[in-house]
Amino acid sequence: MIGRLKIVFIRLVANRIFQHLLFWCVSFLILTNIFKVSAEIEKIDLIYTAIFHLPIVLIVYINLNVLFPLLLERGRYFLYAVLVLTTIALGAAFYLFLFNILVDLVFTGYYFIAYYSFWDISLFFVIYILATGLFRLARGYFRLQEIEKEKTLSELKALKSQINPHFLFNSLNSIYSLARKKSDTVPDKIVQLSDLMRHIIYESENDFISLEKELEMVTNYIALQNLRTNERDKINFEISGEVKDKKIAPLLFLPFVENSFKHGLKGGATEGFVEIKIIVSANILSFEIENSKGNPTEINNTKYKGIGIENVKRRLDLIYPGLHSLQISDNEKIFKVSLQLQLKEV
Repeated sequence: MIGRLKIVFIRLVANRIFQHLLFWCVSFLILTNIFKVSAEIEKIDLIYTAIFHLPIVLIVYINLNVLFPLLLERGRYFLYAVLVLTTIALGAAFYLFLFNILVDLVFTGYYFIAYYSFWDISLFFVIYILATGLFRLARGYFRLQEIEKEKTLSELKALKSQINPHFLFNSLNSIYSLARKKSDTVPDKIVQLSDLMRHIIYESENDFISLEKELEMVTNYIALQNLRTNERDKINFEISGEVKDKKIAPLLFLPFVENSFKHGLKGGATEGFVEIKIIVSANILSFEIENSKGNPTEINNTKYKGIGIENVKRRLDLIYPGLHSLQISDNEKIFKVSLQLQLKEV
């Protein structure tokens, strides 16, 4: 029940009509207390304040609904300034006409006068135009921030979906081959593949996950890739430092590791190798991966610096702005990636 009321309240506060009504109610309350002629608020005070708001409401909405979108938001600042001043002058003239002539014809039982001069009431209008203009700009700013956030989340989701799933099918083929040979390692490999798929499909939907789980996923991936290579003695994966109680964005390492196997051990290099080192010191993680390169023409044709690496670059920019450092070194024989980023604590 409390949760539903909270949702209703949030929606109500975010409603544009409610925001406008709230603003004018506050304005009416404040001006009524300013204009009251005695200690207690009388009926005449309420009538006067209501009439006083007519020219204010008029110029405010001319500014917000006409001048703002047609001139200010299009960068026509000089014309906007001229027309705002003209609107204020017309509003002041309307105020004087309203209280000196029109009100007496409508409210014959009361005696109203224009307490404020042309310049005094113009100052009132300037204050209201500035206040409501700032509210509109602030609302537009926060709306833009909300749109950017939604865009970022959508982009991150799309980037995650670009992880290449082909190795999953290759792993299934490798496990199938082991099963035909009646290898005792088949159950363990099935569990590793299951954990890997669960991690990619489900856990990667979270903004941040346990660093231990992410490293376990990399370990399982390496173990499954080992089924398809005869160069296991040339694969080195080292983890040092305290990895518990740390969080990291998911699937940051996988594209680099996947590319290292593709081009380090299966790219036709004479002496293929993959070196992976992860060091955690306090809340700083250092990830370094280095691999040999095979046939340069083959690598270029397969877009070695393809979507996987560009994916990680974009995700790092979105998730760790100013909190990471990525360096990529590429020559004819070696490809090396060095990544440093600031971890979150659990």
